[in-house]
Amino acid sequence: MNDYAPDECPDRHQPLVALVGDSGAYRGDAPGVLAGNESLSADSSLGDAVLPSPEEKPKLPRSGTLGLADADELMRNRQVNLIGIVGFPNAGKTACLASLYLLLAHRLLHGFSFLGSKTLMAFEEISRGVRRWNAGNPPTQMTSHTNLADDRLAGFLHLRLKRESDGGKFDFLFPDLPGEWTRSLQAMGEAKRFEFLRAADVIWLMANGGEFLDEKLRAGALYRVTILIERLAAIFPASPPRIIFVATWHDLGAFPEDAYSKMEECGKKHGFNIEFFPIASFSDGDTKPGYGLSELIESSVATSVKRVPFWPNLQSERPKRSFLSFGRDV
Repeated sequence: MNDYAPDECPDRHQPLVALVGDSGAYRGDAPGVLAGNESLSADSSLGDAVLPSPEEKPKLPRSGTLGLADADELMRNRQVNLIGIVGFPNAGKTACLASLYLLLAHRLLHGFSFLGSKTLMAFEEISRGVRRWNAGNPPTQMTSHTNLADDRLAGFLHLRLKRESDGGKFDFLFPDLPGEWTRSLQAMGEAKRFEFLRAADVIWLMANGGEFLDEKLRAGALYRVTILIERLAAIFPASPPRIIFVATWHDLGAFPEDAYSKMEECGKKHGFNIEFFPIASFSDGDTKPGYGLSELIESSVATSVKRVPFWPNLQSERPKRSFLSFGRDV
């Protein structure tokens, strides 16, 4: 075996850059041979790109559910109505959002028209009844913007609507949460996942109205809702938002008045003035599908809270010459 220096070895191959020209075409017939006996320029560098990188084409934004960071960014840029939604499994939360989306798609939401959404694909999923949870297990946290997992996670849905009566434009954020979260809140007081409700303008407390129509189920359903009201009161130590009790399945019958009276009494005990709205997201009977949804949206953008005056009257009610009487017994 002969000992050659690396540069003198006859079997050593020249780098690829020595075999191509500026156009990227092969210029020699054998390794180390350049066309026209040209020498490799001293400023050539090994590893330069042979072909230019392709131009990046614009992509459509991802339109799945928004995470907490996405919702926070949206709320920093514009006025947003955050609607808190809590309810047990089978309360009709997802059906309500799906019905709202379908009404807007067919221009049937009375008094409002559709202006846009950042979560169209998420609305499409729930409108088709798609739930891709891993082995039936619900998500444990809100989605993040970069999460592209196969299972559907909890997150926020966005809608931008125009009110026909005055042309007002409103952005809404609706949390699409599994009912198991509400069940854990009611049964074990797991409230950390609901801390975002402190930023909500209105909370929809949703319940399956069919359970209240059944005398055998009414007492249990009422008990669970009253405990849930107590749990919600613990989340809002001061200045609670409006609470709207949304009774679903109105097409099965009118909600019992005595049950709502007890619920209203429980709310006042914990500092809530609970309002009542029945809805029917879908219907097989005489009730129109989407019954009550336009009224619910209209009520949610209204406010029943007395606002503090921006320039309050701070004029003292004491006598004008009170300073001269200071320290005297008058």
